[in-house]
Amino acid sequence: MNKFDKIYLSWRVSKGYPRIIIGEILPVGEDVDFKYIKDGLNQAKKYDFVGYPGLKIDELEHKNTLNLFSKRLINTDRSDSGELLEFWDIKPEYKDNKLYVLAMTQGMTPTDNFEFLANFKLEQELEFITDIAGLTYSKFDLCRIKKGTEFTFEKENLKQDEYAVKVLFNKESVGYIKKGHNMVFHEKESNRLKLEVTHISKENNQIFVRVYLSDMSLG
Repeated sequence: MNKFDKIYLSWRVSKGYPRIIIGEILPVGEDVDFKYIKDGLNQAKKYDFVGYPGLKIDELEHKNTLNLFSKRLINTDRSDSGELLEFWDIKPEYKDNKLYVLAMTQGMTPTDNFEFLANFKLEQELEFITDIAGLTYSKFDLCRIKKGTEFTFEKENLKQDEYAVKVLFNKESVGYIKKGHNMVFHEKESNRLKLEVTHISKENNQIFVRVYLSDMSLG
């Protein structure tokens, strides 16, 4: 089971705009607390951000918010729930763990621009799915890759993101690891992380990759 110490809440105006980390979700017992990040919140307000639905924007801290965020989870009663769990690499025994499912699926919905990005820890069983950011700018040709294609990466320190991680195919830029998910690439021995394409959506211009550790044991 993947471990994480928090989940970042990300928001953007629309596709093509930068993602802004506006808050963080912290596990507290069997529930979670939410805290807006002031700098991110102020940046988002410049784009007319009005807050996360159900959480007042003028209150920075909110207690016991797991039920609110759980509304974004996969409905495991759906006939295709098994396929969705498999898509996100969620083992059946964890399907009822609300916080874990939120972390693994990013709470993605087609109706807004919020994402929940876990700060995963670099441990032996690490394995999660994420989609590549910045494809709009790189204009990378998705026809050049297929399921199972492996990418490489390199760490960068950009003005807008000191934890930036560029994704490469044959040394050519594909895009970036999302803010929040990129933190684990800056941990010790992160050079052992691997990226493998799991799904390509030409219609939505998306590439999903599995992030995992090589078989060698951690030092």
